[in-house]
Amino acid sequence: MLGTWEQRISLVGSLGQCMVDFNCFPAPWCWSDVRGRKFVLQICFLVSGTSYALLGVAPDLGFVILARVMAGLFKHTQTLCRAYLADVSLPDTESGVFGRFNAMSSLGFIVGPTIGGHLAETPHGFFWVCTIGASVFLLCGGLVWLLMPDVKPIKTNKAQENAGVAQIIHFIKQIKWSSHWDHFLVRFFLSFATLIYRSNFALLLDYMFNFSAKTVGYIISFQGIVSAVSGFLVGTLAHWYKDHTKLLLFVAVTQTLSLVGLTYAPTTLILMCCLVPLCISNAVGRVSITKITVDRCHKDEIGAVVGLGQSITSLARMLSPLVAGVAQSISIHGPGVSGAGSAAVGAVILSLMSKKPTIAILKED
Repeated sequence: MLGTWEQRISLVGSLGQCMVDFNCFPAPWCWSDVRGRKFVLQICFLVSGTSYALLGVAPDLGFVILARVMAGLFKHTQTLCRAYLADVSLPDTESGVFGRFNAMSSLGFIVGPTIGGHLAETPHGFFWVCTIGASVFLLCGGLVWLLMPDVKPIKTNKAQENAGVAQIIHFIKQIKWSSHWDHFLVRFFLSFATLIYRSNFALLLDYMFNFSAKTVGYIISFQGIVSAVSGFLVGTLAHWYKDHTKLLLFVAVTQTLSLVGLTYAPTTLILMCCLVPLCISNAVGRVSITKITVDRCHKDEIGAVVGLGQSITSLARMLSPLVAGVAQSISIHGPGVSGAGSAAVGAVILSLMSKKPTIAILKED
């Protein structure tokens, strides 16, 4: 069992994370379907950078919440980039393109945690972490403005150019939910499985192995290296499997076994060995679920559906810290057991999905 103060810190952190995940709001993705990916992406980079800058100088909790709500509403840059890649990529190359995109994204998880871990142990470390994060967001916004070719939105009439909340709700109602509910459900359980374990990962490492913030940063960077390498291999793996539903089933089973191993790892070596298949399965799973989502979309609803899929992940991210905090207050192994159980549920749903005769069907409708 964790001590009283560790329990309280974990639960407070869980409540704070729930405030972060207001990004269930789907507007940026829907707007990108009518206003263009480039325009909306620039807005998201600008507001996200501003939110991190404000977070670094926040004088009180209320200011922190304001900054995190801003980030939650607009920090959807990776989702918008995936929608952009879906617009400009050929169907046969999408798996490889998404895999390389995720691999490049993982490079940030190699450098970022290492730098953040070192800065966190210096005077005013949190301020510098937030400042660097804000600068990177603003730099990316500038690069998008200078270098990224725009893709003409499919809906271009005057009313749609001025789309507001009512138009966004209309887009959501137009989505064929009968074609998406199963992979949305799988996305939730697999995301929840990983997120509930990671919610208290640093606290768990400190409790079990007495690791410092710097060491935790190195471990997270190690996960980023494995994910980056895995991302470059996803295209080959997807071509070998030929069926993303079956590939995702393999991911779910691997995730379940990895989380069980991580939960009961007695040594650092075993912990690291179990992290490898978890990182690989997560990298492959992100590409597979994105590919399934895109294949089931009409061309003019890719942004909205991919965005709503990300909202499912955000819902899992919102709930996982609360569940992890409660589970860890009951047992040190609580989050890991809960995560393994969630991944197992996802595997069961995928086993049923794999028996269906068709999975990706809607692009030509």
